[in-house]
Amino acid sequence: MNAKLHVLGSGTPTPTKERWGSCFVLEIPGEQIMFDCGPASTYKMILMDLDPKKVNNLFFTHHHSDHDLDYPCFLLTRWETSIGNEENLNIYGPPPTELLTTRLIDLDIGAFAHDLIARTNHPLSLNAYQIRGGVLPRQLPKYIARDISPGEVINTKNAKVTSTLAEHVEPYLDSLAYKVETEGLSIVFTGDTRPCKTVVELARDADYLVCICSGLQSDIEGTPEDDYMSGSIDAGMMAKEANVSNLMLVHEGYNLSDPKNLKDAIDGIKNIYDGNVIQTNELKTYDLQVGK
Repeated sequence: MNAKLHVLGSGTPTPTKERWGSCFVLEIPGEQIMFDCGPASTYKMILMDLDPKKVNNLFFTHHHSDHDLDYPCFLLTRWETSIGNEENLNIYGPPPTELLTTRLIDLDIGAFAHDLIARTNHPLSLNAYQIRGGVLPRQLPKYIARDISPGEVINTKNAKVTSTLAEHVEPYLDSLAYKVETEGLSIVFTGDTRPCKTVVELARDADYLVCICSGLQSDIEGTPEDDYMSGSIDAGMMAKEANVSNLMLVHEGYNLSDPKNLKDAIDGIKNIYDGNVIQTNELKTYDLQVGK
């Protein structure tokens, strides 16, 4: 099984020199699947030699801006670099996934309708389209956006993706976690969540748990972060309870940019969880293996 996780965003809404926002591209044989599309995700894809046109499925965990801020950029770049033979982009997530997509690129009311109209009609854009191999008339973006709920199963080309409830900022925004199963490999993306049974059950015996770690646990105790997100010990406890083989730390708070804080966080996790702990870095690719 040849699978890779490309980490484009493993930070928070607050940018640091090391990380900003959330975005991951899971590469498995025959396809690439994106999870969230936070700040600068499209640019980071190019830095990692990833082609936006090869992503045909995008799953949002929720719609805080650090998870979807680059969505319009990704949509338009994928389209603007195409020659009309790309597959539909399937977009899934909790509400308002459908509404957000409509408000961005619907030809009547979308915020970027003016761009779509200009690029499908003006000779300058049509010439550029033909130069890169497109055949007129130029088509509009191909996409299907769909709001989904906990418990839904989506079958992509070579994977099964199962959603479950994550607990974060309800009732203002709904949140989902996802489990991907492909050729014996299982990987779970928690998104933003506090420790909760639904996510633990989804991750039961998974090979990888890509888990929020918003900060050193002692730094967030007694704060709203402690109530509605997961710190270092929370991440370790979920990994232990779910019996996962590997814990990958993402959505790391700015305080974990300090080497001492990061060491303390990982040491604390290892005191309660005996699997592999992987501190992820942006613009890095991780090879994924069953049970390792």
